[in-house]
Amino acid sequence: MTPKTQNARVYSSTQVSFPDISYKAFVYPGDEEALAALKAIPGASQVLTYLQENFSEELIFLQNNQQMIRASYHNYVSLYKLLERCCEILSLPAPELYLTTNPTLNAYTVGTRRTCIVLHSQLVEDMTLDELTFVIGHELGHIKCSHSLYQLLGDILIRYWDLLSSVITIPGLGMLRVPMLLAYWEWFRRAELTCDRAGLLCVQNLETGLRALSKLAGKVEGYEDEFNTEAALKQADASREVKNKLVVLVSILEAAQNTHPFVPARLKRLAEFAATGQYSKILAGEYQKDVLGEHEAGSRITCQCGLKVNAKLVFCPECGQELRAPEAAAAAVAAAQEPPHQESKIDKLKGAASLFRR
Repeated sequence: MTPKTQNARVYSSTQVSFPDISYKAFVYPGDEEALAALKAIPGASQVLTYLQENFSEELIFLQNNQQMIRASYHNYVSLYKLLERCCEILSLPAPELYLTTNPTLNAYTVGTRRTCIVLHSQLVEDMTLDELTFVIGHELGHIKCSHSLYQLLGDILIRYWDLLSSVITIPGLGMLRVPMLLAYWEWFRRAELTCDRAGLLCVQNLETGLRALSKLAGKVEGYEDEFNTEAALKQADASREVKNKLVVLVSILEAAQNTHPFVPARLKRLAEFAATGQYSKILAGEYQKDVLGEHEAGSRITCQCGLKVNAKLVFCPECGQELRAPEAAAAAVAAAQEPPHQESKIDKLKGAASLFRR
């Protein structure tokens, strides 16, 4: 932690970490089933993985470094250490973290192997430390669940359908676009609810999570003390007050293309999860585990035996060898090979000159 973040809840002695937790421990109903349907598309996983690892991730890495500031131990160290602490709680390797100047309250995650989180400057400025922890936890949920790969599928369906349908000449293919997109948007909304749960597991305070989500819908500077979460929660049931069923139907159809559920609905679903035995059991350490981290996105290390494993592992599950990140191993080799420091001629001259200044 740093002086700027030392009061964040995540550094409290009462904060619980979840070693080896699997995304299945907190997944929202229907998220996994909908994702399984997308995974079942023949060849989709292999093609998308290849595109991500060999093109889009490198392109995004380059664009991020050209247009944004990367947080690290040298830049925005408080935010980077906050990210690391959140990763420790949710048990996954730290992704890259970027800050961009943008007046909208937003954050997003990209990548399957080279993962990154982007935070908009306005979001960082408007959120409290604990609210920001919730947002970071939410984004880590996408990595934990490996959502990014199939978000790319939806992006392809939306942007390049005409091109794909002209190349893949299958009778009736055009009729599949709308059902596929509706299924994709429905999964995406469920995925967001899953990640809200990840955010709550990270901050471990329902009121904080609800306030963070509420700010995404409506936030007025200087009037924060007048916001009431209970009143905002009740907005989720507004449809019950509408008697005209046609109005309700049109509202549902218009919302069908949304990638995110409306905030009042997210508030209600999060409050329901916090009230369940599932949430309390996770906090008590009773949850499904994924010790090898096989199902989550994030960087991989290739062991000397040839097995690719999650970078968070210490030992190879195949051969038992100790694993080290390539950068750490290279740094250790370089340090071992570096000759002892020898005083240069310039250093000697500087030393001699200092004698005359005494």
